[in-house]
Amino acid sequence: MQFWKTGKVLAVSSPGGHWVQLNKIANKLENKYPVVYASPCSQYALKKNQQRIVHNIFDVSADNKYMLLPLAMQMLYLLLKERPQTILSTGAAPGVVAVMLGKLLGIKTIWVDSIANVQQLSRSGRMIKRHADVVITQWESLSDGKTVLHQGSVL
Repeated sequence: MQFWKTGKVLAVSSPGGHWVQLNKIANKLENKYPVVYASPCSQYALKKNQQRIVHNIFDVSADNKYMLLPLAMQMLYLLLKERPQTILSTGAAPGVVAVMLGKLLGIKTIWVDSIANVQQLSRSGRMIKRHADVVITQWESLSDGKTVLHQGSVL
């Protein structure tokens, strides 16, 4: 099942495990689609001789919600600049902001919930599941077959 439209993909995640998971998925997409990345860590930013474009965005979490508005403005600018056909996110808050804005702009959105959450969807996953076009979980027990899908092993 193909979840994304043909064309540019904006891959967005928080740093750490979300970034690792996003890269495992998006690296496979790079063979078929142009992929542009956005993450709150400058360490991932484009280096000389590197083909990958990584935009450094603001970090937001439950501990610093005051950064939501600056992140939203930055993400809106990025979406208008890059014009992706699909947004792919593995979480957390930066992905939620990207998906919400993407929906407003008519962009196809895909949320892949964290593989670390075995008992229930992540807090971000629970927030976004009604808004994203597709929500995928690694764990069959967390799928409801309608709003949250299990398509086999994601990673």
